[in-house]
Amino acid sequence: MAFGLPSFSSLFSKDTKSALGVDIGTSTIKIVQLKREHGRVVLETYGAIALGPYGGMEIGRATALPTDKIIEALKDVIREANVTTVDAAISIPYSSSLISIVKLPAAVEPQLAQVVPIEARKYIPVPIAEVMLDWFVVSGGKSGEEREPGKIEVLLVAIHNDTIAKFRSIAKEAQLQAAFLEIEVFSGVRAALDHGIAPIAVVDMGAATTKFYVVERGLIRESHIINHGSQDLTLAASRALSLTVAQAEERKRRFGLSPNSPPELKQSLELSLSPLLAEVGRTLSSYEQRTNQTITALVVTGGGATLKGFKDFAQSKIQTELRLADPFGKTQAPAFLEAILKEAGPEFSVAVGLALRRLQEAG
Repeated sequence: MAFGLPSFSSLFSKDTKSALGVDIGTSTIKIVQLKREHGRVVLETYGAIALGPYGGMEIGRATALPTDKIIEALKDVIREANVTTVDAAISIPYSSSLISIVKLPAAVEPQLAQVVPIEARKYIPVPIAEVMLDWFVVSGGKSGEEREPGKIEVLLVAIHNDTIAKFRSIAKEAQLQAAFLEIEVFSGVRAALDHGIAPIAVVDMGAATTKFYVVERGLIRESHIINHGSQDLTLAASRALSLTVAQAEERKRRFGLSPNSPPELKQSLELSLSPLLAEVGRTLSSYEQRTNQTITALVVTGGGATLKGFKDFAQSKIQTELRLADPFGKTQAPAFLEAILKEAGPEFSVAVGLALRRLQEAG
């Protein structure tokens, strides 16, 4: 089934030729332009721009930029990537949303439109009138599998109206037509995973935080935030090696955990990554024990996953099979770009997922 929140959509004509996915993160903006051609999805252009410099900070640092600076950066990356369409889809940060599975008596399914807003008040710390609320049944009732007799499970999603207004304003000022806004988790999962039944975990390594999701039958069953991100590796390396943050970021990107990485840098990165990977391992085990289900694979997305040598090191710490997301694998691109796109892919999962949904909706 399609992820996302149809109630947030204002779809345009069905003859759209290209679609732009815009992922506004804490440290970078990523964009991907796709088009449908002869039944295939073709990559037209992609790009990324660091947000740190727009806030007087180093590349790689998480920032909290004012809206005007975000717009400036978005305009810059659109220009530099030679984007040719204004038909866009934009991600909303996971941290700006609430996603929760709510259990309700199966008998209330016909009255969900009345019941869910009342139930949502238990989970949402602001008045219901201040949020955009969406939901759909994920188990029990008419949807099929019943996990608990007499119960239905409803995926509840809420976004503050101010957040929606902010991102619509960013799109408008950047001269984009935002067909819809979508919480980043749905976009990233769409691009990173193929359809399957068995539970799979997705780990999205951002600059400031790492998001952990469990996806089963194409539905998000559980989500967590881990307060470790890729900028922590840079800051630790800066302290350990007596480098500026900019120098540490450059070395991290150039060497990572590759065999030719300087020993001091490699040790620092491994020390920084180990607590994050241990937390991922604990979260995996906790879910498996609580649900009596086995997570069949761990798919890693986000900029942190592009660290050289990350996959081998992470696999040595986690028993579950680990894969790096390959969102560009769902697109057609020139052969000479294949290696570059595979390496950069995890960072662009959300942007690819947005563009894929827009192409699908545009017919």
